[in-house]
Amino acid sequence: MTQLISSGTHLVAKGALLLSNPITIALLRFILASAALLLFQRLRGGGQAVARRDWPKFLLLGLLVVPLNQGCFLWGISSSTASHASLLYALTPLVVLLFAGRLLRESGLVAKTIGILVAFLGVGVILFERGLRHELTVLGGDLVILVAVFAWSPYTVLSKRLLVRYDPMTVTTWSIVAGTVISLPALAIPGTIPPLDTIPPGVWGALIYLAIGTNMIAYPLWSYALKNMDASKVAITANTQPILTGALSWVLFQERFTAGFLVGAVLILAALTWVETRQDTVAPDAARAAEGTA
Repeated sequence: MTQLISSGTHLVAKGALLLSNPITIALLRFILASAALLLFQRLRGGGQAVARRDWPKFLLLGLLVVPLNQGCFLWGISSSTASHASLLYALTPLVVLLFAGRLLRESGLVAKTIGILVAFLGVGVILFERGLRHELTVLGGDLVILVAVFAWSPYTVLSKRLLVRYDPMTVTTWSIVAGTVISLPALAIPGTIPPLDTIPPGVWGALIYLAIGTNMIAYPLWSYALKNMDASKVAITANTQPILTGALSWVLFQERFTAGFLVGAVLILAALTWVETRQDTVAPDAARAAEGTA
């Protein structure tokens, strides 16, 4: 579910940026997402209370996930392509694996590394076959997206530490709210938010998708998976995005599957199965280790 929504996120964000600018999209998206998440928390009784000692950690997560991850993602994809974004986000499992092995003491790193590399090979097959080799003029945007990838990976690993004590919705809500507050000074930039009645309906539709679909549904699902699985096992699911994007293109645009797409899909799914079915032996228990080092 998370990756299905995220696969649409690349396409929706790129479409919105054809009609607006990255700062406007980012600020409106996260203001809407924060309002929706806080309302949901209120409706469910306020959620869990956050301990005072954990607020600096939520501020760090907010910095990572809002201005650094999604801010750089939107800025980068405005001058890059959805295909490049998918490929660069396929690096997430490798970066997460480095953090997880060091900070969360995950086991089975060799088997996971093999699976992640095979999955990344599958991603490369799909994207180069789909024409990525002809899109070499967007290096600047790619470098900014790479910053977003390197922010999302520690967000994933550090979130797992807090998920020992808090439920996924609480971690998502306060991370996004904290990141939104950190980003609010950007409102002082002239012209950042145009008159709301001048924003095209298509942009409002994209903002609803990004704020509700991505931030309010996909992010908590990602956190739920992190709470119950190794961070590296969760991260490798990001490599299914090219498959899902291809499926969405087939449904929406009647795009045909090619031999390269099918070969890449087989590699990704085989690697995903390999990693997800490894029986890890963790000593000490990963959750207890994460809690002890938090």
